[in-house]
Amino acid sequence: MSTYTRLGMILTLFLILSSCGGGGGGGGAIARIDITPQQASLAPGQTVQFTAVAKTSSGNKVDNVTFSWQSLDPSIATIDANGLATGKAMGVTSVVAGFGQFSGSAPVGVVSAAQGASNLTVSGIAQYEDKPFDQTGFTGQLVPTPIRGAIINLIAIDGFVTLGSTATGDDGKFSFPPVENSSRRGGVYVQVLSKTDPNNPTQLEIRSNPDERALFAVTSTPLDDSTGNSFTTVSPLAKASDIGGAFNILDIFSHANELIRNAGPCNSVSNASARSATAPCVPPPLTAYWEPGSSNGTFYDDQQDAIFILGGGTTDGDTDEYDDSVIAHEYGHFVVAHFSHDNSPGGTHTITDNAEDIRLSFSEGWGNFFSSAVRNNPLYVDTAAQGTFSFELEGLTSPEIANLPTIAVYDTHELSNAKVMWDIFDTPTTDDDPLQLGFTPIWQTVIQIPVASQATMESFWLTFQNLNQSPAPNGAQNISGLQTILQARKIEFVADPAPSPLPPNGSQQHHTLYKGGLDPTGDEDIIPLSGLTPGTHYTVQTFNLTNAADTFLTITDASNTPIAGLQNDNQNGQNYQNCDTGAPIGDSGQSGSRCPANNRTNLSSLITFQAPSATLNVHVKHSPNAPPSAGLFGSYDIQLTSP
Repeated sequence: MSTYTRLGMILTLFLILSSCGGGGGGGGAIARIDITPQQASLAPGQTVQFTAVAKTSSGNKVDNVTFSWQSLDPSIATIDANGLATGKAMGVTSVVAGFGQFSGSAPVGVVSAAQGASNLTVSGIAQYEDKPFDQTGFTGQLVPTPIRGAIINLIAIDGFVTLGSTATGDDGKFSFPPVENSSRRGGVYVQVLSKTDPNNPTQLEIRSNPDERALFAVTSTPLDDSTGNSFTTVSPLAKASDIGGAFNILDIFSHANELIRNAGPCNSVSNASARSATAPCVPPPLTAYWEPGSSNGTFYDDQQDAIFILGGGTTDGDTDEYDDSVIAHEYGHFVVAHFSHDNSPGGTHTITDNAEDIRLSFSEGWGNFFSSAVRNNPLYVDTAAQGTFSFELEGLTSPEIANLPTIAVYDTHELSNAKVMWDIFDTPTTDDDPLQLGFTPIWQTVIQIPVASQATMESFWLTFQNLNQSPAPNGAQNISGLQTILQARKIEFVADPAPSPLPPNGSQQHHTLYKGGLDPTGDEDIIPLSGLTPGTHYTVQTFNLTNAADTFLTITDASNTPIAGLQNDNQNGQNYQNCDTGAPIGDSGQSGSRCPANNRTNLSSLITFQAPSATLNVHVKHSPNAPPSAGLFGSYDIQLTSP
């Protein structure tokens, strides 16, 4: 049997616990239905009378209400139209009183007529049905998989008394020490909760929703301890068609938590409150919400510090409880929020967009990479009722996007960011790049990005360089290897050579806003303008801005003295300096930034001028008015034309 558990009671998965609206009898609008007794235990053939009362939200009784009664498992207990329940066979079910859209329930346990056992021992294995997938979606298989590290209770059906509690091992196995049940009528069962043992460093729980906060539970078949005191093959199984998804979410989060805890000391994290001189980073307790039929999800909510997983309530019926890639991605946002920082403004993002806000592309790129690192698999799969979407990081392939390798470039593309980190992480057996460093160096880089810096691929690169300075082992090799990986994605963290003269024939020059050394900011390209005729009008402009560049142009004379009026920030005349002034929310489900996209033209610059002399220079630098959606560096093309 699979259940929600709430306030010590057992409530079936599809039971409507409460609802709003509607009406009732003469006492006002119904808000809930209460049942008395709240629970009952009886032997086969015995009866118990249940009564129901409809109440308003303020607790007042609603009169003149006629209830319909049903048992959720008549093979265990039946109930007639007047609320009289009769025990049939050992087990646990619920009886339900309904009126319109409202219902209330109470658990009913049917026990043995004889007393329970002394020195009772119970052991076995707890499992859930997993759903393997490949690049096309779920394979159709159901694989029994251990429920690891979860709280497991041994419960007497008579009175629903907890006889003992323990936790499942990494193999899903459990064993209760001898307990006493001889003072009660026989009948026990094992209950596995969607919550890890609080003594375990992996503190996780999966609940229904923030209001009800019901845990999920899967239970074993009833054990008749009036006939014996040793049960060694108990095997509760959470089915995929029922609540198996809750335990799959728990398992993916457990793997993600373990990856973080095994990734080195937490002594240099940017979040000062999380620092530890020698201990690893231990993620704080996490509550995730998943409710079958709910449309709320999937995202990390940094206000509630909780993760929501989509339960299928959207118009297309999409669910995410078995989309391991998606689940691990959201945990990546959770741990960054606690040990580093995330400047993402949130909002819409797609893997066909390589002009994203640089903060968003890094945040989502990190989530995509982290998902693959948790599963040690470059394949990312998101299933849906209307079709599966997938991509593979190692080769940048996707059935839906044929030209992904040419799209996934620049540090303003989330898969370009993810691919860079994956190529640092991956193993030689699947590798096509110079580094195979595993997860720890990547995590240590992310958690040491200075809080004063925006979390982007730029700050990741600068922090990685700093951590690999001599005498760091293999530091120079690591820096060189990452530079190769970056350039494969057209991310140009390199200084360009001294510019050559730019003639007025429309020819193009390519440049970067990057200086050599450990402080590459503040680069200023000084480009001579050649072949000018005094008194003639010319136009100089930047275009093809990539890697989140924002240019600022100034024309100077031969001695580099600025010429009055010959400056330009954005050729469209817009000033974006104060865009996106609200606090970053880091939540991919929230509304997006008001800053401009890095679409190669928004932040480009243009000056049309009449040449005062034959020798002029154009200075190109990072705009002092750059919006937070842009980066510190970037690349651009420049040209000079005349009418």
